[in-house]
Amino acid sequence: MTFPHYAKRMNQYILVIAVIGAGILLAWQGWAYAIAWGLGCLFHIFFFSLMLVKFNQWQRDKREVDFIGRRLVVFTMLRFILEIASCAAVIFTPLNILAYLGGLLTLPAATLGERLVGLIKE
Repeated sequence: MTFPHYAKRMNQYILVIAVIGAGILLAWQGWAYAIAWGLGCLFHIFFFSLMLVKFNQWQRDKREVDFIGRRLVVFTMLRFILEIASCAAVIFTPLNILAYLGGLLTLPAATLGERLVGLIKE
């Protein structure tokens, strides 16, 4: 039942990475890179926000922990399909696909950062 805390931390980390990365890319490469990076990062923020809404809904409905865990896994698997579809859509825009992919990779970076912070606190 620690998922809400994890999702909120991930959203905060990803938001910070999004702002810093978009600022750097805007100054270095231009708007097409900065917006693509930001959209890649926002994908995960919106996804975690959706999962938080669903998690809270399942808790209000007094669903079992196993049910919630299985549903979170299904949503996580569906995220990969949505990521692929969004990448295909970005290809047909003036946005830079590599910057978008970099924005999508902020989730693993934020997860590793969160783990490091947890290890340091211990």
